Amino acid sequence: MNWPPAFQRYGIRLKPLSKDDLERVRQWRNSSDIAQHMLDQTHITHEMQLKWFAGLQGDQTRAYWVAWFKDEPIGVASLTAIHHDAGTVEPGMYIYPEQYRNNIVPFCVAFALNDVAFEELQLSCLKGKIFEDNDASKRFHEKCGYRYTGRDDNLLFYELNYDDYVAARAPLARFIRY
Repeated sequence: MNWPPAFQRYGIRLKPLSKDDLERVRQWRNSSDIAQHMLDQTHITHEMQLKWFAGLQGDQTRAYWVAWFKDEPIGVASLTAIHHDAGTVEPGMYIYPEQYRNNIVPFCVAFALNDVAFEELQLSCLKGKIFEDNDASKRFHEKCGYRYTGRDDNLLFYELNYDDYVAARAPLARFIRY
């Protein structure tokens, strides 16, 4: 099986991150709009990006995709800390073009990513970490069916199981026309 698997649903194509994507993704990731919400806010150099990408090769505990919408690359989706035995994973994503951030498109990306985790990889629990002051992310996670499970300093922890995801997805998915 090619790792990570390509996937398409909800008008989103998740294309495995390639070497050709690295500079664009690095620029997105280093932008202040994106970096401020990252757990690790280190400025990424070209060399750091290349080393990180080399470390991904053959590592089936991490998967990164470029999310495409209407034939345009719009962001990055990831699954990290994949533990097949425990059935757990930490999903992540960001959307770079501002015009796609505050509408249905982030839900489309999240749903495609969740479907990969639950359906393709057969995982049972998605785990989210959110800065306590990131109200938009908290609302987004809760609309996607995540449940708050605790905190540590300024980080809030959330979990999502398949049944809660399907129940939360249903009312939102009816608005997806892509």
